[in-house]
Amino acid sequence: MIGNAHQIKDTCGYSTTAPLHSFGPAVRPHYLIHFILNGKGIFQKGDKTYHLETGQGFFIEPDELTFYQADAKEPWEYLWVGFNGTMVPELLKQIGLSSSQPVFHCDKGKDLYWLVNDMLVHARSGFASDLRRTGLLYEFLSILAENPMETDTQTDSEYVYINKAVEYIKNNYWDGIHIYDIAKYLCIDRSYVYLLFQKYFQQSPQDYLATFRLTKASELLSTTTLSIESISNSCGYGDPATFSKAFKRWMGVSPSGYRKNQRSHGTVLSN
Repeated sequence: MIGNAHQIKDTCGYSTTAPLHSFGPAVRPHYLIHFILNGKGIFQKGDKTYHLETGQGFFIEPDELTFYQADAKEPWEYLWVGFNGTMVPELLKQIGLSSSQPVFHCDKGKDLYWLVNDMLVHARSGFASDLRRTGLLYEFLSILAENPMETDTQTDSEYVYINKAVEYIKNNYWDGIHIYDIAKYLCIDRSYVYLLFQKYFQQSPQDYLATFRLTKASELLSTTTLSIESISNSCGYGDPATFSKAFKRWMGVSPSGYRKNQRSHGTVLSN
């Protein structure tokens, strides 16, 4: 048995925040888990800042100084659960949550939402309600236990995921793929894909894919006489106008202008 982890009255609920709404820096007297239902925001603990979005969450230990703030353009909506108990540290360790690894992702947000809703329904005092909320808390934590956490023990698997993601992009960039295709290929949540690309490349997977496509396009413009439309199709852009706009934004010059500049510098073109 894990032991007595008890949900604390009045420390579970939902919040739809205003842009840049923040809490802290502050400490709490209990363990606290937030899960993001929609939107984005930041979570700061010590010298680390985590940029989080829908499908991710963060964990706070008792008496730990933290700060979190909603995004200016896409403020988050989140749920939270607070609790205490003598065996809580061991329980959270087994799940994969700790002070050094406070961020997680979960693809069962709707299930978490309804569990918290049920906790609120049974928020009245009384032994039966206490038992109900405790059971709901264990169910909440069991869902988190089913999802991989961002722990040090996962470093190897992270490398596997990110390498497979890059390989997938290299092999399929021409086919109009999207980020959900990468997530489906890896059998992981899109929010986890986003987290990995931010961690290893300091950019979103969308930006990485776009940069890869446009780099390939610049190579084709320099080394072939293919038409702009053919290059657009070859690099995953179905619409030449969309391709030309993206290329100019990235390179500062249109595809035809880039090709002209390359020719003037003596680049050899071939079919």
